[in-house]
Amino acid sequence: MRNGSVGTCSCGYMAVAKCQVCNVLLCDEHATKLPEPPAGVSENAMIKFAGAVRLMGGQACESCRAERGRRAISEALTAPRQDLPTHWLDRAIALSNDQTRSEEERNFDGQLPPSLTAKEIAAEFLRRIGGKEPRESVAVTDSTWLHKPEFAYGWKVECRRTEYSHRWPGGTTERYPLPLLISVSGELLGPVLEDGENQSATWYIVPESEVDLQRLVSGIAGLLILSPFEATPPASPGL
Repeated sequence: MRNGSVGTCSCGYMAVAKCQVCNVLLCDEHATKLPEPPAGVSENAMIKFAGAVRLMGGQACESCRAERGRRAISEALTAPRQDLPTHWLDRAIALSNDQTRSEEERNFDGQLPPSLTAKEIAAEFLRRIGGKEPRESVAVTDSTWLHKPEFAYGWKVECRRTEYSHRWPGGTTERYPLPLLISVSGELLGPVLEDGENQSATWYIVPESEVDLQRLVSGIAGLLILSPFEATPPASPGL
C-alpha cells in the first residue's frame, strides 16, 4: 500500500511502494509503469500480454509485469491455431480475420501459387461475387463533342505498383497507388500517368506486371467479406 515513503526507488526518487514479486522499491511513477509489448507477435498474443500486465494484482515493478506478460504470450503462441483452407482465396479470407498469427506468419501462410495470374484471380472473384451489382463505373473511351464516353462497371481494388501525385487544398502533395478496377467482364482496368504524376480520366487494360498479386488477393478478400452486408444500387456513369 502507498502510505508514505518506504525508501528510495532505483531512479533516486522517494519510494512509495514495493513490488510484491521481487520486493524492489518503487517510486510513484515506476509503481504504475507498464512494459511495452514485444514487436512481431500476433494480435491475440498482444491482447493476452496487455491483460496479464494490467490485471496483475497488487504492486509490481515493470520487469515483473513484463515477465508475467511474456508467460501469457508463450501460452498464446502454443495454443492450437485454427486450420486454414487449402484454396488460396479462402485462405486469404481466413487470414484476414486471424488473430492467432503474427503478420510475418500471415504473410508466409498466405503465399499464392506460383502459377497464379491476375486474370485468374479476377475470374475467381467474379465467380464468387456473382449476383451483386458492380460498385463503380469508369470511362474507357475519351469524351468528345460528338460522342459521350463509354463506361465499364466493376469493383475497385488497391493493388497497382505505380503511384500518382495528389495535391490537397492546403498545398501538400502525397503519392498514392494508381487505382485498378475489375470489370464485370473480367478485365483489369486502370488509368495511366499523365505528365509523370497525374492519373488520366480514361481507363485502359492494365498489364500483369503492374499488379501486386498479393495485394490484389487481399483486396478482393475484403470485398467478399463485406459483400453480404452491402445493398448498393447499380453504378451510374460519373459517380
